[in-house]
Amino acid sequence: MKNLNFLFIGIVLLTCNFVNAQDDAAVEKEIAEFHQPYKTKFESILALTKQNQLEIETVKDSVKLQQLLLKGDSLINEIDKNRINELNQEFKFAKEHPNSIKSLEMIRIRVGRFEGMNYYDTFEEVFQNFSPEIKNSEKGKEMAEKLKYFKQSKVGSPAPNFILKDSNDKTISLADFKNKEYILIDFWASWCAPCLEELPYIKELYKKYQHQGFEIISITEDKESDSWKNAIIKNKIESWKHISLLENQSKIDKEYFVNGIPHKVLIDKNGIIIGKWKGTSENNKRDLQQLLKSIFEAE
Repeated sequence: MKNLNFLFIGIVLLTCNFVNAQDDAAVEKEIAEFHQPYKTKFESILALTKQNQLEIETVKDSVKLQQLLLKGDSLINEIDKNRINELNQEFKFAKEHPNSIKSLEMIRIRVGRFEGMNYYDTFEEVFQNFSPEIKNSEKGKEMAEKLKYFKQSKVGSPAPNFILKDSNDKTISLADFKNKEYILIDFWASWCAPCLEELPYIKELYKKYQHQGFEIISITEDKESDSWKNAIIKNKIESWKHISLLENQSKIDKEYFVNGIPHKVLIDKNGIIIGKWKGTSENNKRDLQQLLKSIFEAE
């Protein structure tokens, strides 16, 4: 009888695993199907963007160049819009499939990306809608942790404090700047080409507003101190403060939910995050510039 019971339990487990595998396969197929139109549109816009960039590199007429630059901005906006539309469709699908680990995996990928940056409340709502089994799975617990760091680093939240040594071995505490200055934290690295391309722009902002209560703290992900310090000198950015995650053995990037660089965070005099930018784009630059202008040049 005992052997029969074990056999029965084994058959039940195998059957459940087979059903789950079938369910996962069906959900994966549905996910692939609703993603396809967004993928096709992205590839189409990307092709136009590459063609436009080639024209920018060869055009000599200033009027035509300006037209192409504006077209490039418009294409980038279309890519962003397509990604956000796709994300909203993913939210809808995940709500309709609360018992699927594949649904969780799908939105888990998005949670740290640019397009998901302003959707903390929706991510949280969708996550809480999952079944207890999904939320308590290993991937569910990972998602819960991601949402924790997302929440504490989103616009409107108090900026996580830190006390770290800078490149001159001086202690920097974020709390020391409270009620004194606006802080731009710039997560970067000497090997990050987009980060380096943004430095002239950041230097201009610093030059323009440093005497009005604007400070920059660059936090590097470099694994070699020499490369980091040489990049500071080479790019002539010694004027503001620099911190190494490696030298401080710090995980402050995790506290700020940094999943890629460049990654910028603007903190007001009250210690509240008022702006956050992931990646690099003309839109990001323009947004940061306009926000600083509204702060320091308000009539």
